[in-house]
Amino acid sequence: MVIGWLPGGERSGGPSSAWARVEAAQREARLPCLLVPQPAHAVLAGELAAGLVTASFGELPPEITRAIQMHDTGWASSDAQQIQRLRSGGPQAGKAAPVSFVAIAPGEAAEAWTASIDSVEGLSKIGANIVSRHFILLAQHDPAQHQRFLRTERLRQQKLESSSTATREDLERWTAALGFCDLVSLYLVSGLNSEVEFPLAHPASPQAKTAPRVRMQMEGRTLRFTPQTLRAGCTPSIQALKHPVPVEGARAETLTWEVQ
Repeated sequence: MVIGWLPGGERSGGPSSAWARVEAAQREARLPCLLVPQPAHAVLAGELAAGLVTASFGELPPEITRAIQMHDTGWASSDAQQIQRLRSGGPQAGKAAPVSFVAIAPGEAAEAWTASIDSVEGLSKIGANIVSRHFILLAQHDPAQHQRFLRTERLRQQKLESSSTATREDLERWTAALGFCDLVSLYLVSGLNSEVEFPLAHPASPQAKTAPRVRMQMEGRTLRFTPQTLRAGCTPSIQALKHPVPVEGARAETLTWEVQ
């Protein structure tokens, strides 16, 4: 689950990197908030990928954009169970704090990652390779907890790459595009609105330290990227559940941004 904060909820100051800000926001336990299932966040990342200009990561084949859109499919069951817990716990349910994806146990996260890769592989082997690469980069930041996952996915990659016509350069830039869109989506969904920079690389990769930076500025729901990274006129959107459930009014909120 990704936890979003309502407009005006971002605290001033805080860490400078986009991921550090996202992680700090996800570890705050305060209500009210918005609940965004991981698969929905991935769909938003896919919308962002579809709007990328070619100067950013080159041309993205449709199956790569689709893989980005599906990269968190494996979280569906876990997030559905959490929503059910928060919605059916009686009078005290509204006071319960949701659990963000950053606080999920490593074993449960690895299961969701594997299920996500399996889902994409059913549609695209190249797409599965990209999603597998994405999660390997995330898992390498805690290798002691993810030894089995890393071993299994490296074997999967060898098999997928042996029958692929994609070059290593293609795989690396497509993985970078997934990581970039994933982090921008998380930043937006978390309710953050400070000016921030993103690397034109996968944020969890070694290349992120020296990669060119893209600055994103927000004025209300208007996004500006410097240099231009997404096409002007793109209007990515996502629907989030309100928590606690309001006594009156809509139970969900649609978040929409416009790129200029």
